[in-house]
Amino acid sequence: MNTTNTNITSRSLLSTKSLVITGMMTALLCVLAQITIPVQPIPFTLSLFAIFLIGALLKPRYAFLAVFTYLLLGAFGVPVFAGMKGGLYNLTGKTGGYLAAYPIMALIVSLSYYYGKKIKILALSLGMLTALVVCYTIGTLWFSYVANVDFYYALTLCVFPFVLFDLLKIVLAVSFSTAIRKLLGKELNEM
Repeated sequence: MNTTNTNITSRSLLSTKSLVITGMMTALLCVLAQITIPVQPIPFTLSLFAIFLIGALLKPRYAFLAVFTYLLLGAFGVPVFAGMKGGLYNLTGKTGGYLAAYPIMALIVSLSYYYGKKIKILALSLGMLTALVVCYTIGTLWFSYVANVDFYYALTLCVFPFVLFDLLKIVLAVSFSTAIRKLLGKELNEM
């Protein structure tokens, strides 16, 4: 009976610890989304860098949860989106498709890390590239639909100016997440 109580207590602590770390990652995303270079129609932000880090550091369900929580906060009006914006309009407006892709991106990155076997850095890099393509695709399709412009024109506005910047974010996210895992690997793996 004592073993059962110990297992329940350790699961409870593990769950609390996982939720706290997940919440911290949501907060990190909220902060990094505010670091922007305002250009129209889509600002340069560090949101994707945060998404990549979250996916690289958390297990799939927690990565998805952290980013989904960010979207919920923003949808309910908390000013967490780029430029201190909040509200449902941000999710249904021209750039809503990019935001909607965020939880999927975090999930893809996390799955690539956890199922990457012995090629973690390569799997993580490919996962981030795949997630970026998913973001570009969903976001650009949504933008072209809402703005009533053709897909190629939407790409010239919303993707082409960002590609190099986003690839740099991937390189930095892989480097940072690898360093963080070396420091906190045991803690992150216990979640």
